[in-house]
Formats: sequence, C-alpha cells, structure tokens
Amino acid sequence: MMRGGMENRRTMPASPLRIFIILCGLLSLIACAPPGPRPAYSREQGTWSSAQPPGYSWTSPNDLGRPSGEASDLRRVAETYLGVHYRWGGADRNGMDCSGFVQRVFDEAQSMQLPRNSAAMARYGKKIDKEDLKPGDLVFFKRVRIDHVGIYMGDGYFIHSQSGIGVTYTKLESPYFSEHYAGAKRVLN
Repeated sequence: MMRGGMENRRTMPASPLRIFIILCGLLSLIACAPPGPRPAYSREQGTWSSAQPPGYSWTSPNDLGRPSGEASDLRRVAETYLGVHYRWGGADRNGMDCSGFVQRVFDEAQSMQLPRNSAAMARYGKKIDKEDLKPGDLVFFKRVRIDHVGIYMGDGYFIHSQSGIGVTYTKLESPYFSEHYAGAKRVLN
C-alpha cells in the first residue's frame, strides 16, 4: 500500500549476527593502525612523500647490535623491506600491513608459515616476559584486542609495518607502543 507516494515498510530490528558482522568489519578497518603521522600521497606522481617521524627509523639504528643465527637471517630479510609503505591486507613490496610483513619475513628467512593476522599470531609460539625478549621474538600491541605485531630486533627496537609510516624500526619504549604493549611470543627455538 502506498501513502503519500512512499511505500509503507516495516523495519526489522537488526539481528545479533548482523550487528556482530558489522562490528567485525569495523574492527578489521582499524587493525594494524596505531596513530601516527600520515604521509601525503600524490596521485599525479604516484609517490609517497613524508618526512621521517621522530622515534622511527627507515635504516638500521646505530645502537642496534648484530644478532647471530636465525635472528640474523630474519633481520637481513626484514631490513630489505624498510621503507615499504603500509597497505592494509598487503604482503608484498607494493605495500604491507603489520601481519603481512611479519608473515612474509618469517616465510622468506625461515620457511616458517605463521598465521595471517596479529591476533592469530598471538596464539602461536611460547609466551615470554618482556625482560626476556631476544631478537626474532614477536611483540604484540592492543587497543581493545591484539591489533598490531612486530619483530623484536634487540636493544629495545622492533621492526614492523605501521599505518601511515610503513616498514620501520621503532623503540619498544616509545610512548604509544609502551602503553599498548600486550606481550611477546617466541616462535624460533
């Protein structure tokens, strides 16, 4: 039946499943997206331009010691991605998110298949205390849930892909990351 040119529709309340699906979609949009400076993207030039933010390094930090064994293989591979920009869902040199970066590095350096997202990675490996971190350990961060992962490289630094910045070294004790630290896992022997 039509009233005033509009169809009379009964609105159905949203089902719990529909609400859950919408919330999961929203949470996935903010995954791996800690706050930080956003680079300017020029569509005309197709390039990213951004000054290196304070506390981040697109080169190996000077005070970072050299690991040995498996950790040195991880570091060698991880550093080849320094400066690759962030792209949600990405896992290659065209752009990568945090878990895509970690997954790719472990696959290339150790032929180890890690889960695809940071929350699943947090359930993998042996839990370790912050003071027992060794190069190659996975470090996790959360706002509401685990939503970011990086690879600890020693001397207080970890390497990760952060939204707006890309693959970079960051001090574990930088303000945002020390506040949102959620634990670490050892996946190498």
